[in-house]
Amino acid sequence: MESPSLSMPTDLLQRVRRASRDGLRSFLAAAGTFGTLVLLSPWAGEPLGVYVLGVVVAFSLDRVGKGQERAVLLVALPVVTAGVAAVGGLMRAEPPLGSALFVGLVFLSVHLRRYGPRASAAGRLMTLPLLAMFVSPVPVGDSARGTLVWSVVACLVAVAWHWGVSALVRGERAAAVPPPPPASGSSHTKLALQAAIALGLAFTAGHLLFPAHWSWTVVTALVVTIGARSRGHVLHKGVQRFGGALVGAVSATLIAGPLHDHPVASAVVIFAYLLAGLVLRQIDYAYWSFAVTSMLAVLYGLLGQAGPEFLAERLVEILLGTACGIVPAFLVLPIRTEAVVRRNLAHTLHALGDLLREPGAEHEQVLHQRAEGLRTAAEPLLARHRLSRLLARRTGRIFTRRPGLDASPRRARGELAEGVRGLLAGMERLDAGATPAPARAALRRNIGTVRLTLARRPAPDLVPVQAGQDPALTDLDAALRAVHAGLPAVPETPG
Repeated sequence: MESPSLSMPTDLLQRVRRASRDGLRSFLAAAGTFGTLVLLSPWAGEPLGVYVLGVVVAFSLDRVGKGQERAVLLVALPVVTAGVAAVGGLMRAEPPLGSALFVGLVFLSVHLRRYGPRASAAGRLMTLPLLAMFVSPVPVGDSARGTLVWSVVACLVAVAWHWGVSALVRGERAAAVPPPPPASGSSHTKLALQAAIALGLAFTAGHLLFPAHWSWTVVTALVVTIGARSRGHVLHKGVQRFGGALVGAVSATLIAGPLHDHPVASAVVIFAYLLAGLVLRQIDYAYWSFAVTSMLAVLYGLLGQAGPEFLAERLVEILLGTACGIVPAFLVLPIRTEAVVRRNLAHTLHALGDLLREPGAEHEQVLHQRAEGLRTAAEPLLARHRLSRLLARRTGRIFTRRPGLDASPRRARGELAEGVRGLLAGMERLDAGATPAPARAALRRNIGTVRLTLARRPAPDLVPVQAGQDPALTDLDAALRAVHAGLPAVPETPG
């Protein structure tokens, strides 16, 4: 019987293939948008801000715009972008008022998630111009009218390229996947409040300590908090952000100096970083952080902000922005990582049970989306587990859990993390249609047991699963047992 750990290379290989396809699609849309805007640049006045806005929107739409209706996307995105660009202009004219409005927009973009899928989609669209406004070293357009016009043009070009490339480089067949039951509205309000406080701290600290280059602090705080799901997720993204940025800032700052008088060579280097980041960001966020920091260093180098003299300040600003994001996540209405993992695990197990009950492409698509949500929510839990295992191997302290004993919270988290890891790996290789009916029935029974335990309700014992020589079934059986071992048990009520 194959060990569950042997499934990880296959799981990783499938993720790399999917990431390569999706990354290439986003890259081609960004490159096409850039080329089109270059052709339009003679009428743009100051074109650099237009390029940056269009490219950021283009490579982000594959993730943020997924599932959006075309008419809604075509109308809503330019309108939202024009509004955000107007706030950006106000920020340059009246920094305190503009900064306050920006913080309000970020709060709104996160808070909208509590009002259902359509409102959540609108909130996600708002993040694109919000991020692009701080990524660009110069404003979009050279006047109020120019800002409005060229913001809309850049968005329309990006949307057109996104649709065109998506038709050529197809991903997995899109299906109408119903959204999972939403988290409590209070969770979204908490996250929105944390993001607003983090940005308020970043604006204040950046302006006070780095008045000439304060935007790096704000960008870091925005990136760390805008997609957060829990306090552990913020901490995990913060560590990845700083680690990737440390390497990216060092390498790209040294490269940006010689390139600052060569815009064509700088553009080639920026797009090389972009391609690498888009492909690798689904493997680990640190790679994306490295790519983004490197791109920004080369981009700012075009304006003369290049060379080793900027390195120390950038690293301090990134560290400060990371701290601004982490502190509210832990001190202001914190959201526990385990609670978010349990909720996403319940949604994923429900989808897995549906697939085992009735194998088919529609259920596979739902399971894939639920599994991606679980993978994202469990990132900090899995990272902590990997670190614990690494330290245990280095110190020679390899523990084996004994059933009914050693039920410490630390060991329970380890069991839960191992179970989630194995569950994600097994689902990647599962062929539900080829799975014997008795094995599917046993797995569904065990899924029901784990779901009852997740809900802290009395549950029956797990039953044996005849996996045979199928490694996917072996993985899923072992993963469900590990998840069950990592959850607090409630005794079954007699009778």
